[in-house]
Amino acid sequence: MMKRVLLAIALTLGFAGTAVAQQKMGHLNVDELLSIMPETKSAEGEIQKYAQQLEGDATAMQGEYMTKMQNAQANVDTWTQLRLQKEQEELESMGQRIMQFNQSAQQELQRKQMDLMMPIIEKAQEAVNVVAKEQGLTYVLDASASKAVVIYLDGGDDIMPLVKAQLGIN
Repeated sequence: MMKRVLLAIALTLGFAGTAVAQQKMGHLNVDELLSIMPETKSAEGEIQKYAQQLEGDATAMQGEYMTKMQNAQANVDTWTQLRLQKEQEELESMGQRIMQFNQSAQQELQRKQMDLMMPIIEKAQEAVNVVAKEQGLTYVLDASASKAVVIYLDGGDDIMPLVKAQLGIN
């Protein structure tokens, strides 16, 4: 009985080992791939331009705030207490709007980045899929340092040149 169990375990492990040995793996650095795609450079330019517009709006709001504050400070001795109180309330309200704008701007910039990058990521994924099928790969791992998906790499096929060729990148 014990021999049968050991034989069954040995056969199971043997089949599992054979199955793993038959699987072909590939890897590529997705960060590098995305960085060399021409579409990424264009998207980064648009993102940078949008970030500068948002920064300009924030700077203008800050400028208005500073002007209003300096005006209140300059007139502290001539304005009535009621007017100073109203100016202080307005300054606090402006400060809140500036903080809300900055938070919204950051979220909007991230949304814009995702909107622009998603089609590029999908294009890269399609090219990886084509190459993986052509090469008979079972798995393709991302070897980008920022992802930490592959922490040790020895063997497998680096499919970066094939994916670049699929995308028409030299």
